[in-house]
Amino acid sequence: MKKIMLVAAPLAFALTACGGPAEEAGEQADDIAEMEAEVMDAEAGVAEAEAELADEMGDEAAEANLEEEAEVLEETADEI
Repeated sequence: MKKIMLVAAPLAFALTACGGPAEEAGEQADDIAEMEAEVMDAEAGVAEAEAELADEMGDEAAEANLEEEAEVLEETADEI
C-alpha cells in the first residue's frame, strides 16, 4: 500500500499542477465576461437615461431608437 501511495501522490500532484493554469485562465475568462456584461448593463442605463431626455425634449424617434439600443444591450449582457 505504501508503494502505491509513493507512486500515486506525485502523479496526483502532477495532474493538479497541469490543471492549475488552465483552471485559472478559465476563471479569468469568466471574470472578464462578467465585467463585459456589467459594462453593457451600464451602457444600457445610459441609453435609457438618454431616451428619457429625448422624451422630455419631444424627440420620439430618438427615444424609440435609444430604448431599442438599451434593450439590445440588456439582452446581450444577460446572455453573457
